[in-house]
Amino acid sequence: MPDEGGEPPDASAPSVPPAPSLEASASSQVVRPTGRVSVYEFDPDHQRRFAEATVRKLEIEAEQADNDREMRKSIAERVFEAIKWQVIIADVVFVIYGTVNLWNIPGGTIGAWLGAVVVQVIAVGLVIARSLFPPEKKPG
Repeated sequence: MPDEGGEPPDASAPSVPPAPSLEASASSQVVRPTGRVSVYEFDPDHQRRFAEATVRKLEIEAEQADNDREMRKSIAERVFEAIKWQVIIADVVFVIYGTVNLWNIPGGTIGAWLGAVVVQVIAVGLVIARSLFPPEKKPG
């Protein structure tokens, strides 16, 4: 029902919001974050400090990687040295045991002895190596 005395509304005309005024309102002057700000939008002093911080971060990461590598190498060398001495001691004890018993050693004893040494060397070496040098995690 059209208003009396007024013109009927034109149904075919799209509704258009009013044009913004050219005067700056207080809300248009407020800076709102729109996400990440590009480093190129910083002033030169901030760009320089950002670059220095980035370089320092990379230097620290490289230094930590070098320290980790040295520590892992040291631990691995000590572990494998201990395994070497354990095998030598096991062989010496086995020779002494054989000599005392005039080399009359049951086959099960020899099998158990050698099996334990091999398992210990492989298991300890593998566990230590995997804990010191874990496989790379693939992104995904």
